[in-house]
Amino acid sequence: MLTLLLFLAFLVPTAAIAESPLDWTALEVTAEDEEEIPERPEADKGRLTGFLGKMHSDLMAYKAEKNRRVPAVANKETVFSALEEVIADAYPGGVNALIESQEKSEEDLYRLIKTLPSYAYQYVGPFLHELPYMSERILNMPGIKETKGKFPTRIAPQMQAYAKKYGKYMSKHLYIYLMPEAWATEDREPESFKGYTKVVTLGDNAKPSDLFILNQASLVSRYGMPSPDDYRTGKALQKNVRPQTPANKVTAKSPLTEGDVEASLASFAEISQVFGSNRFDAFHTAIRDLSLTDNNLMEELRNPMQTLADKIKRLPEAEKFSRIVAKHGFTLNSWALTADKIIKARRVATMTPATALSVGEWRKMKKMPREFQTLSPQDRQTAWDSIKLYVDLYTSTEQNVLAVRNYGDNIRKEFATRDMTVLEAPVYGIY
Repeated sequence: MLTLLLFLAFLVPTAAIAESPLDWTALEVTAEDEEEIPERPEADKGRLTGFLGKMHSDLMAYKAEKNRRVPAVANKETVFSALEEVIADAYPGGVNALIESQEKSEEDLYRLIKTLPSYAYQYVGPFLHELPYMSERILNMPGIKETKGKFPTRIAPQMQAYAKKYGKYMSKHLYIYLMPEAWATEDREPESFKGYTKVVTLGDNAKPSDLFILNQASLVSRYGMPSPDDYRTGKALQKNVRPQTPANKVTAKSPLTEGDVEASLASFAEISQVFGSNRFDAFHTAIRDLSLTDNNLMEELRNPMQTLADKIKRLPEAEKFSRIVAKHGFTLNSWALTADKIIKARRVATMTPATALSVGEWRKMKKMPREFQTLSPQDRQTAWDSIKLYVDLYTSTEQNVLAVRNYGDNIRKEFATRDMTVLEAPVYGIY
């Protein structure tokens, strides 16, 4: 917006400066020799509405204040043409898309303010009144209208001395820190987390090695590290040949095996050797371009390797890529399915207790929370889709999690080198 205003400032002629810096003479230009500008069609009239209309009014007021007479330059239609040209170059969709976006933002802000308790208006209202081109609909809201130029009267104890001494110098966007609710208090936010530590008691004569001979169904025996004896004898370091799921048997619900994980990691190593790591070569650039044109970020996050496989199928390198993964027992589709399972299983295996709590609560939701009704329909659906996506990101099976437990470092190392990762998943078309 600042760039736009600076551009428009050049439409208004600058003042002529005499020899003395105090001897100012207005520049007078007539339009006698100017070509007459045809009037715009009726359909275009009235499009300078909302903040664009206010911007035009400000420009006209600036012209009048400086006592300029340049009708050919300051003509409303000329100003609109300049506005339209700049916006068309800088904003996708042009003037109409910008106006629609502004109207949506206004509606979202209006709904957001409506959700605030009335006592919060005194902290946000003064700031809203200072924002340029703010909607009159918002500024005239009951409770907001009355806050213009007012200082909050309900001040947090921690800020009372500061407000008394410096209040008149405070920027209005900092008024929110004067609200008592902005400060934590022990009575309002008590500690309620009980922790997850489970105490395992052993008899007085128990030995440390007894931990490894507990019930075979226990977490220690199923998820624990190999015993010290396994390391001393070298058993833990032995290379075992693990079975891999046949390519024609790989489905979205088929379980991962350790052989699948090893074959997948080996395929990534060879792919890196053949296609290199130059992110700006033709192959990598084509993948990123397809990601941008597909504009499917939700699916990129949910199933990054399957969306990648879909892009590769549309590129000249598809056959070459398929030959590489075939050496490791995959088709292009089974390779992508397997890699996505590995990423999700690794994510679930390393999630924190706080994440597990959040995912557990969201998994119980069968419909949108009531609080979402305050959002616009588009934002409401986006928020709901985001919750479902987050649950999907942390959905795996016990078999898949067990299959990746011994390969955590290798998996992290493999995907950490990609262009962009979110929750250890490569996105925007990086293989």
